[in-house]
Amino acid sequence: MSENVDSQVEEVSPEVYRRRRIVAVLILVLVLLLIIGLISWLAGRGNSSDNATATASTSTSAEAFSDFSQRATESATPSESAEASESANASESATASESAEASESAEPTESAEATESAEPTASDSPTEAVVTACTAADLQVSLTADRTSYAAGQNPALAVTYTNTSGNPCIVTGGANNVDVNITSGPAQVYNYAQCYANPVADAEVAAGATNTTALTWDRSLNVLGCNTAATIQPGYYWATATVNGVASQPVRIIVTG
Repeated sequence: MSENVDSQVEEVSPEVYRRRRIVAVLILVLVLLLIIGLISWLAGRGNSSDNATATASTSTSAEAFSDFSQRATESATPSESAEASESANASESATASESAEASESAEPTESAEATESAEPTASDSPTEAVVTACTAADLQVSLTADRTSYAAGQNPALAVTYTNTSGNPCIVTGGANNVDVNITSGPAQVYNYAQCYANPVADAEVAAGATNTTALTWDRSLNVLGCNTAATIQPGYYWATATVNGVASQPVRIIVTG
């Protein structure tokens, strides 16, 4: 008996075994497809039922309000509505007319104001530049002597030269010839030209780049003691410095030998 069973088992070839597996897989796939189709069909029927129910509810609600009409209120009578419409129309017409009149009356005024504002005023006219006093930034001052040493009877002749080196005119206060020369001997004051000889006059304007020269002579007087003194200096070394508007030159040495 066992030999017959073994012989039957041995008669199943691999090809037959493979075909049986394929058939089993196909049957399983078909079963799954049937289950999925059944689920989809049931879900579709459920949605159709819900839609039908919603449609029926909507139709019922619409039919319930199909005969509904709004009840007229006491304030909405035809005569009062007509009067309100006429009043509103009249009010709108009056408002439109007033707006048009206001706009027409405002336009000329605005035009006049614009014209007046466009006219040049006195403040728009160009103003002349104010000429200020000459300063060290404007002037270059120098002092020269006609010789380096002076014997007895020789008075030093001095020349004060100043130039406006700026690009604008400036003013020398007290006049173009109103310069000053100060002479010292060491720390001691000896002579001051403006103290006794300078004459105040009107201010003088010096043009840009202009040069002026003032010549004067030192009579060897010792005017530190007074303008009318007859005292004269002694032989020695002296230093002279010129100033114009407070701008000083380099000191110049004057040697008096007799």
